[in-house]
Amino acid sequence: MSPYLTAKMMASNISQSFISQFLDLFDSEDPRERDYLKTILHRVYGKFMVLREYIRKQVMNLLLLITYEKEEHNGLTELLEILSSIVSGFATPLKEEHRQFAKKVLIPLHKVRGLQNFNT
Repeated sequence: MSPYLTAKMMASNISQSFISQFLDLFDSEDPRERDYLKTILHRVYGKFMVLREYIRKQVMNLLLLITYEKEEHNGLTELLEILSSIVSGFATPLKEEHRQFAKKVLIPLHKVRGLQNFNT
């Protein structure tokens, strides 16, 4: 993040609607853009504890959309990399929310026809 921006300034501009629109950008065809988006989302997730649950839910909704409706998404690999980082931070024993996430999102994601194309 920029040294000229304070956390307070950023917090006033990063809202739930911003996160939702930001996640839509992951469908870009440019891998460099998706990689940069991944870095930004990871930093926002680490810096703004208030938005963590919302980010997890929105990523979950996006993965459900990919699993059951779209089956194609340019940024799925990057989203899975972010999730890998998030899941590795889960404490044990797992919270019910985290178990449901695995059961409802991660396991059904294996049904996607083009899963072998995602190299995470």
